[in-house]
Amino acid sequence: MPQFAAVRKTPHFNTVASQYHMKYDPVILEFLDSNKVLFKYHYQVSQERLWNALSNTAALSQWFMKTEWDFREGGRFKFEGGWEGWIEALREFEFIQFNSSTKSFTRFDLKPMKNGAELQLTDQLPQDLVAPQGDALHNLQPGGQGTHWVGLLAGWDDFLLALEHYLANKEIEDHFDHLCLKYKDHLEKKYGSTHKNTSGHQ
Repeated sequence: MPQFAAVRKTPHFNTVASQYHMKYDPVILEFLDSNKVLFKYHYQVSQERLWNALSNTAALSQWFMKTEWDFREGGRFKFEGGWEGWIEALREFEFIQFNSSTKSFTRFDLKPMKNGAELQLTDQLPQDLVAPQGDALHNLQPGGQGTHWVGLLAGWDDFLLALEHYLANKEIEDHFDHLCLKYKDHLEKKYGSTHKNTSGHQ
């Protein structure tokens, strides 16, 4: 799993979370299962341009993470922060799926829209996965093992926002800490306010 908090400390992100107040977050989140979520974001660029931002390592290093890969179906990948595995599925301009195990994957699907393109990000965790040790807020996992924790959801949201800034040639800003507060509230409303620690026990 990507370590979003560590990645966000890299120099090309301008950290403004402490003074930033997000009035509207255009990222749509759906819970597909206890261990599976879907993010949707509409970008006002062509599907081809969106694909290029997802498939070019130089571009990925600007808005996502430093990347090493054998860019083909079955090829290995390694992202900054220790996230590695293989490319399970790949079709140019349409989708790419990264598997870190047979039970977990992250998939990017691109859909043409009238005024641009939509990126759909599906993230599935192993059902026995617990949040890593560390920051109490970032690793808060109210749903228990196998569910997405605060920092994981905030990290994906933040990357989707960073992609929008990259595509618009704007300075990329880091809203990770602010988004952690958003997803803390979101998850506590979904699962209740009982906090589970990183071992999955109350």
